[in-house]
Amino acid sequence: MNRRSLIGILGWLIAAAVATVTSTWAISLLGEGLTQKVVSPMSQADVDRALAAATAPGRTVTPTPSPTGRITAPTPSPTGRIMSPSPSVTVTGGASRAFTVPGGSFVASCDGGLASLLSWSPAQGYAADDVDRGPDREVKVEFESEADKVTVKITCSGGVPVPSAKVHDD
Repeated sequence: MNRRSLIGILGWLIAAAVATVTSTWAISLLGEGLTQKVVSPMSQADVDRALAAATAPGRTVTPTPSPTGRITAPTPSPTGRIMSPSPSVTVTGGASRAFTVPGGSFVASCDGGLASLLSWSPAQGYAADDVDRGPDREVKVEFESEADKVTVKITCSGGVPVPSAKVHDD
């Protein structure tokens, strides 16, 4: 091997090492390393502030899939797998409410007898599927995991969202 080839190979190795070190350093300056999580969980106070800001009078809540934060756990059904979720947070004047079911949580509202699904958040291990956000007489969302599927249907009764949930084994 001649001297010119050795210099070329050595130059290429040095350039590759410099590029690797520089890239790693630049990523660490962004505040997150290559293996660190970028998402951090919200505290209960942050969730309360976000819900209050999102549902302030006169403010329109855009129905987008976004987490609603921690909401109280559902009450187990003594009869098995069919259950009616109980509202855990009243958001505005009884027209919008947050609910938790096995598989996730969601916020629904009623306006003029039509239900709307404002937001939903699958629980860990679940994914949201087949979402009908409305407005319509009945809206729905499904939370699916490898083990089961939770189908939630929401209607309005007296201007208040009324959900029903059914768990199906896969």
